[in-house]
Amino acid sequence: MFIFQTLFDPYFISFYNLFYTSMPCLFMAAFDQDVNETYSLRYPKLYTPGLRDMLFNKKIFLLGVMEGFITSLILFFIPYGTFYWATNPWGTDLVDHQSFGVVVASILVVAVNLRCALDTSYWTGFNHFVIWGSMILYFCFILTMYSSVFNYTYMGVAYQVYSTANFWLCLLLTITILLIPVIAYRFYYLDMHPTLSDRARLKQRMSKSKARSGDITMRRQSTLRRSTRSLRSGYAFAHQQGFGELITSGLNMRQRVEQSEARDNPVQLTKIKRINSLNSPQNGNSASEGSHVNNVSEHEHDKHVMFSEKL
Repeated sequence: MFIFQTLFDPYFISFYNLFYTSMPCLFMAAFDQDVNETYSLRYPKLYTPGLRDMLFNKKIFLLGVMEGFITSLILFFIPYGTFYWATNPWGTDLVDHQSFGVVVASILVVAVNLRCALDTSYWTGFNHFVIWGSMILYFCFILTMYSSVFNYTYMGVAYQVYSTANFWLCLLLTITILLIPVIAYRFYYLDMHPTLSDRARLKQRMSKSKARSGDITMRRQSTLRRSTRSLRSGYAFAHQQGFGELITSGLNMRQRVEQSEARDNPVQLTKIKRINSLNSPQNGNSASEGSHVNNVSEHEHDKHVMFSEKL
């Protein structure tokens, strides 16, 4: 016995192509590119597959139909087997028609957006926004629409399904089964049978990585030079005079300070008698006045004798 009843909610059928999956495809078609403009002009043969209809023909179309049929079987039977004997924490069954439709619809939206992410070669901020935003929009809309605020026929179904571990494990298992063969297939052909676009894209990525590493090296060297200059300039502005003169003079800091104080504050001696010569007065030799080792030049100022040289 067959009945004419759809698996999904009518609102989901209306919004699926309008909000949940349309924007990632549109932005990927608008912003995605195999290589940049430099490599596009350098390798004109990159346009050959499009001119020869190698990217979309009857064979590609039939392969897409077959992949969609297999994907639909996986999306239906894995959740069906997971929730066949499933119960919620309160002991009631989760095998009703509405809960099963929410499970399949949620897995379908996540799988389609992740597949669109795998097909994207050139990522921009718009691609990130529409791909991850479409999945977030779906879950937010379902939780809001199926709440008690709108009193809809699916009221409470989303909270009942998302609160169980069966749903999240089923989501992870189904997404893995759907995407792992696609990733393995693409890695195999990229390694064994790369196209001209694949080789050009790989060369572009290698050149970008080399340029980035060279930029980092130059930036480090310039930063080191700038830091050295800043240290020197900081030393020059922070000190009026270096320690080179002190090191070459052979004096320590204490001797240096004492010598500086003695030079700045000369010794003043009081009650000093004038002595012309230490020799006997019979010598009468005035030339010996300045030949004694302790004889120094003197200056009289306010009845004091000031000596400006070392005694």
